Amino acid sequence: MKTLFLKLLTSVAVALMLGLAATGGAMAQACIDNSAEIQALISAGQIISQYDAVAAAGYSADQILNFRLCQDGGGYVWIVGILSADGTAQNITVSAQ
Repeated sequence: MKTLFLKLLTSVAVALMLGLAATGGAMAQACIDNSAEIQALISAGQIISQYDAVAAAGYSADQILNFRLCQDGGGYVWIVGILSADGTAQNITVSAQ
């Protein structure tokens, strides 16, 4: 129960951090919120999945708290909330290509 509460609390904190980040440089990015559109990009081979991107960055899928696909400079990036082994949350930006 304590772990579930910690994950929930961490998820809220990461969501707030993503929201605050959107007021800075991330505001210029166009993000895709439509899961069908994201899946179409993955199926067409235009981007890699968030799970593959996170693995390439050295994290595991069970560390993902949330994710968002955004366009950045003509390409795509995943903005991913990660829960570290020590229980801290951080946002990482990983290429989706």
